[in-house]
Amino acid sequence: MTVYFRSHRLVITDNLVKVRVDRGWQVWVIAELNGFSVRHDEPPWTTGMWAPGSSAIVVGLLASQLGGWALPLALVVFGLAALIALIERRRAKARSCSRLQAEYKGSGVVVFELPRSEFDAACRGLLRAIERREDTQ
Repeated sequence: MTVYFRSHRLVITDNLVKVRVDRGWQVWVIAELNGFSVRHDEPPWTTGMWAPGSSAIVVGLLASQLGGWALPLALVVFGLAALIALIERRRAKARSCSRLQAEYKGSGVVVFELPRSEFDAACRGLLRAIERREDTQ
């Protein structure tokens, strides 16, 4: 038995996909899965936007109260907030999950759901297992 992908929540072998669930393992027979599709859950576009919005208010207050000399300082605060927003957006995207869906005995099922960092490798492992099955038949 060849293992094509292994993590603490998923194992893909020649014939099976084993997914860890609350009460043990869900086992899918690869030969009975067909019609695969992928769904990526993107974080909302507003993720991290609180930082530039709140800093824009601070920039406006500082610039209006302290006069023109505080404008460079206010722009630095705004730039820092924009950087925080960018970092938060990237972190949210890394935490987002992707799902592999398929048909199993005539009904649609979610085969596995993983963070994006593991999802691509798991799909490659499943693809290798399917190709191996086709080559041996």
